[in-house]
Amino acid sequence: MMDHMDDENGRALLEALGAARERIAELESVQTEYVKVVEDLSLHQEELRAQNEDLRQAQEALAEASRRYQDLFDFAPIAYFLLDEHGAVVEVNFTACQMLGEQRVSIVHRPMRFHIGASERQAFDLFLVEAAAGRPSRTLDVTLSSRDGREIPAQLSLVVDRGNRGLRFRVAAIDISERHLAEEQRRLAATMFEESNEGVVITDAKGNIQRVNRAFTVVTGYAEKEVLGKKPSILSSGRHDSVFYKVMWERLEQSGGWMGEIWNRRKNGEIYPEWLKINAIRGASGQIRHYVGIFSDIGDRKRGTQEVERFAFYDTLTDLPNRTLFVERLKHALIRAHRDKQRVALLYLDLDRFKSVNDTLGHQTGDLLLQQAAQRLCQLVRTYDTVARLGGDEFTVVLTDLEDDTSARDTAERVAESIREHLARPFHVGGHEIVTGCSTGIAMYPDDGETCSDLVKHADIAMYHAKHNSGNGHAFFSPEMNARVVRRVSMESALRAAVRREELTLAYQPVIDVAAARVVGVEALLRWTSPDGPVSPLEFIPVLEDLGLGHDIARWVLAASSRVVNDWRFEGADALWLSVNLSPLQLHRMLMAWVWESLEGSGLAPERLVVEVTEDHFRHNSDAIIDRLIEIRAMGARVALDDFGTGHSSLGRLRNFPIDIVKIDRSFVNGLPHDQKDLAIVNTIITMARHLGMDYLAEGVETPGQLELLKRQGCGLIQGYVFARPMTADECAAWCADYNAGRMPVGPALH
Repeated sequence: MMDHMDDENGRALLEALGAARERIAELESVQTEYVKVVEDLSLHQEELRAQNEDLRQAQEALAEASRRYQDLFDFAPIAYFLLDEHGAVVEVNFTACQMLGEQRVSIVHRPMRFHIGASERQAFDLFLVEAAAGRPSRTLDVTLSSRDGREIPAQLSLVVDRGNRGLRFRVAAIDISERHLAEEQRRLAATMFEESNEGVVITDAKGNIQRVNRAFTVVTGYAEKEVLGKKPSILSSGRHDSVFYKVMWERLEQSGGWMGEIWNRRKNGEIYPEWLKINAIRGASGQIRHYVGIFSDIGDRKRGTQEVERFAFYDTLTDLPNRTLFVERLKHALIRAHRDKQRVALLYLDLDRFKSVNDTLGHQTGDLLLQQAAQRLCQLVRTYDTVARLGGDEFTVVLTDLEDDTSARDTAERVAESIREHLARPFHVGGHEIVTGCSTGIAMYPDDGETCSDLVKHADIAMYHAKHNSGNGHAFFSPEMNARVVRRVSMESALRAAVRREELTLAYQPVIDVAAARVVGVEALLRWTSPDGPVSPLEFIPVLEDLGLGHDIARWVLAASSRVVNDWRFEGADALWLSVNLSPLQLHRMLMAWVWESLEGSGLAPERLVVEVTEDHFRHNSDAIIDRLIEIRAMGARVALDDFGTGHSSLGRLRNFPIDIVKIDRSFVNGLPHDQKDLAIVNTIITMARHLGMDYLAEGVETPGQLELLKRQGCGLIQGYVFARPMTADECAAWCADYNAGRMPVGPALH
């Protein structure tokens, strides 16, 4: 029994062991499958990680490609414009902004036609219409106008884009200034070929004449049709043997050129000497394609040599010694003065307002003025002194054989004063009466320098001092002047930075109608506070003009001040006029388009604008200035003559000027009420203006006594500290509101 049970238990145990082994085998199989799955998952995870890395790199590449595309678009050498169906700019690249001198924001959303010359806009509109209709022109040549007034020849091409955003025009603009220049140079070369004073003959490689110029005909007597296809030997004089010509052709073949004297015969049989230069012209393969001969008779060559020598030492415009000869003569003068223990005076002079003459009347008139000035200078010095032109409107005078220091300075001052007097007299140039003057700097040898460079530098510094000390005078050099030059250079740098950082500001000074006890206008005044403190407008505004920034600043002043004044809201504000000062150069360069643009942008009515000019505007080119002032009045604005009586305009000429308001200068108001001469001048100006139908305004009124006297004389428009100083826009608006409401008592102590 027990054995049987043991057998049963054994079998059961064996079966259990078998089942366990099978289970273990199954688990091992499952484990193997799990390991495989884990390995597969790990592999898949690595693949996903690699895919993610590839995706990240692709995204970075896409972003980089986008940046590169934007850079390529922006900095492409071609200007690109994207226009909507109406021709307005939707997008523009940086190259186009540079070409037009505009910020991107100033171009986008504006019709592109505004940047095209007025006479070409219709053709541009048709260019777009034809393209939209599926008949695009290949190209269109136009003239683009930049912000600074430059005209840029450009060739336009376009592609029509009919995408999801609707009709678009992709316009490319290529600056073809160089092409125009090349065409001009080709025309110039052709003109030079025909108009050259030297004869030119062109042959083929075999020596057959293909072309000659007009001078060839003049020199030889042969017309072009008489020599075409023939050999230059038809000009042979017979004076040269075969050896001469053999050597000539050998030199041509070896070096590609020959030059020398030769005798030839004209058509009439006359034998003449000429200077001949022959060049062989080779093609791309190096073979000779043409020969070019250039010649002139020996007399012309000699005269040409003399002219070259004169050109090297004399100014071609005035026939005065140029800088090279001036330096040589000054060196010799200093050597002789050192040897003989004498003095030398160097006068360095510059014509006042010459730049304005050039800018308003043109360079041809400026050149004629320089010629007349040179003639006057030569009449004022001794024959052994030197008058030279260094360039532009700068002249020098070297005074030699001066004895002791006192007499030398007296002589230099006497000559400088004589120069000032003679150059201040009117010049009559091309139908214009031009009144200028000169500023002269004086440096003495050996006190102010012992070398040419030191004397020239110090005389130049003294001239600069004289020019910026009211001009039309002279000044002797002193070491202290260097500091002023340093200040000027520093101011120029600081002023450029101030303009770039938009640090210039505007102040406003009210104009009072004393009879009505109301503010009737304000004058916009430019102000600048440098890092060292406030700078007088009399000092920094001329520097702006010299830096070429005056035009842009004037445009900004008009736009900004008209916007400010039109935004004022108080009783009587909508009737205030705005006065803006313009220099002669600004007025000459001013475009009526930007005046309208400023007024339309601000909403200020043209009738509320007063443009202030000075008598200097009419010193020269008065006809052009008068025409511009007539245009200003035609738009509804008024014109005020500032500083009247301080310049050179006669009362008789005043009636011809388009003036609405005469401003009595503060220099005449300062002496009131006690100075009888100033009172007489003020009365004369008031009477004159009244009879000419002009308004009159006294500026610089500072005391109650001045105010009361002017009121008694009938001058009702007053501007000055007796009422208010120049203020910020907000301060001025508050002051005007209070004054018009009767809350502002009159009295200088209150301001």
